[in-house]
Amino acid sequence: MPNINKNDQISRIVSLIFTVRNMTHERAIQKNNKNASFLQLITLRFIKYKKPTMKGVADYLTITAPSATSLINNLAKDGLIKREAEKGDRRIVLIVITQKGERHLKKGMEHLSQKIRKNLEVLSQKEQDDLAKILGKVANNLKNNKEQ
Repeated sequence: MPNINKNDQISRIVSLIFTVRNMTHERAIQKNNKNASFLQLITLRFIKYKKPTMKGVADYLTITAPSATSLINNLAKDGLIKREAEKGDRRIVLIVITQKGERHLKKGMEHLSQKIRKNLEVLSQKEQDDLAKILGKVANNLKNNKEQ
């Protein structure tokens, strides 16, 4: 194996992470346009667990408020989410997932998981074990170092 310095290797890994994510997303869209988009899935998942405000959605997705409004309006139009006034302060509007949204999220995540699983089948059992160990280590580091 050629001698690669640590910064070059980390840059290569970052690039590969983005490449794999983009290709997975693009292939999911190409196969069936009826599938939930990746953005819809991560938005619905966030809404399911956080019941955020519109600002919370925009901040989480790092998008502008008008972009978040457009996304939320489309999800609401499809019956996947609804807006609810907060009980303590009716001026605050929370975004809440509906039962239809829960089913849509579950189906979309199952579809995405199948796609990822199929792509990981090219790895040997040892490579899968190593990848799981590595990703677990990175996840634990992120969890323990919130300032990153």
